[in-house]
Amino acid sequence: MPLKFRVRAAAGFASLCLMAAGPCAKDLAGPIAASEWGGDHIGLTVSSTGGALEYDCASGTIDQPIVSATNGNFVALGTHTTGHGGPVMQGEIPDRHPARYDGWTDGETMKLSITLTDTGQKLGDFTLVRGQSPHVFRCL
Repeated sequence: MPLKFRVRAAAGFASLCLMAAGPCAKDLAGPIAASEWGGDHIGLTVSSTGGALEYDCASGTIDQPIVSATNGNFVALGTHTTGHGGPVMQGEIPDRHPARYDGWTDGETMKLSITLTDTGQKLGDFTLVRGQSPHVFRCL
């Protein structure tokens, strides 16, 4: 095989590799913009300072900006508060626990795993979509 052909073939292959990594690769690093996210049994409102979550019969907070790495992964700390049916009574102390929110997003879909850090209890894995209304069932 002539040297000229091998050089052209190698250059063409290198160009294909760069094109595949270029526009297709998306750097997801940075803060998640203020937005609404919804999914089955969960809703998340993201703000510049963190987030507020609502679940079936519970709520939560993310108490710091949510910042994703280049691959879309993030970890944020906050709280989880277990709810109950009926009204909140005057003087009632909420059942609040520190929580860790492990997640991933591509900007349109979010995967979120919630763990209570004081007990180690994993509350579940959720999938949310940006701009979608949450499908949450209230306690009665």
